[in-house]
Amino acid sequence: MFAHNFTGMVGFYDGISHPVLGFDHFLAMISVGIVSAQIGGRAIWTVPTTFVSIMTIGGLFGFFLIIDEFYFVEVGIVFSVILLGFGISIEKKIPTNIIMIFVGIFGLFHGIAHGIEVPAAANPLLFVLGFICGTTALHIFGVGIGYFTIKTTISLILLRVTGILFGIYGIYLLNLMF
Repeated sequence: MFAHNFTGMVGFYDGISHPVLGFDHFLAMISVGIVSAQIGGRAIWTVPTTFVSIMTIGGLFGFFLIIDEFYFVEVGIVFSVILLGFGISIEKKIPTNIIMIFVGIFGLFHGIAHGIEVPAAANPLLFVLGFICGTTALHIFGVGIGYFTIKTTISLILLRVTGILFGIYGIYLLNLMF
């Protein structure tokens, strides 16, 4: 929603800026990492990898879409902020398979948003590598946050409150859209 203002559309920098500078994208990417750390085990890597893989496929869809408005994509992105935020707040109570399905769907929407921007880039390959690297870095950052905050009761409470705040922010964004 807010990530679609680029500097010069030259390539890697603009691609990496998309998930990092768009606050809605930023919160969703970090949330994926946090949720995967909360689940633990193999999910620490499989959940973010699912997101990045499906996001890359979504990027291809977005690249080949010929549309001026991508309102439905923005709604999907906002729902990713809402549901991932609330997912953080309820910790590990959602089965991993369900998380993987939702993360895949969210990755598709984020990828389409990234892919729509690719044709304007001077170097599309660098742009794609940029948004993949930016997303991956934010997932790793989220894994770190999740891993270290599940250690104590106080930090766990703060993490749950943070998840609720992410969800509320997503609801706020949804209200702006309607």
